[in-house]
Amino acid sequence: MTKSIDAIIVAAGSGQRLRAEVPKAFVSLAGKQMYVHSLLRFAAHSAINRIIVVVPMAKVEETKTAIKGLAGPKEILVVAGGKHRWQSVQNGVNASGAEWVMIHDAARPFVSEVVINAVIALSDRYNAVIATTPEVDTIRKFVGDRALETLDRSSVVRVQTPQLFLRENLVSALDHAPFLATTPTDEAMLMETSGIPVGIAPGDPLNFKITTQEDLALAEALCEKRLR
Repeated sequence: MTKSIDAIIVAAGSGQRLRAEVPKAFVSLAGKQMYVHSLLRFAAHSAINRIIVVVPMAKVEETKTAIKGLAGPKEILVVAGGKHRWQSVQNGVNASGAEWVMIHDAARPFVSEVVINAVIALSDRYNAVIATTPEVDTIRKFVGDRALETLDRSSVVRVQTPQLFLRENLVSALDHAPFLATTPTDEAMLMETSGIPVGIAPGDPLNFKITTQEDLALAEALCEKRLR
């Protein structure tokens, strides 16, 4: 049975580590604001019903104007984010009426149809699915400037978005977020605290998150290569 899926693009962060003059999702990448790259990917995917873009309050009206006509016949909603990521996601989820919601970071502009398909496919077995890639580097614990024990990299993965959730489960998990001892870094953490198993689908190393100026330079180079 075909799933009802809304895509929520989280574009409300400030991106302080990028040291940009505008919020990170609004930084120009290959002539487009960063969030637009992800929006176009989801707009082109047949399994996505509607797209919800979560942006800083001050950017809501600007974004509504900028996205007109970008998704073809698909509806795009723009909602204001919150102070924390989970609050921004909650605002996006509350704007959705779909059975499933797919959460994606605007700072991952190279999400592919293959990754989206892999995440959706695994939702036949799990109510929560995340995209991941294998860890290829040696991973160590540390204290200060001292290296401690090496971790078994075969037992860890790097977590990406998109992440797909049964909406009713995520709504319940988000309601508990304010009471957690630590602020969740992604929605899968919330699902785990609710006792909901999380499936891992294959991601893509090119689906990296732009956090620093070095990441942005790499993304620009990748865009340039793809346009040749």
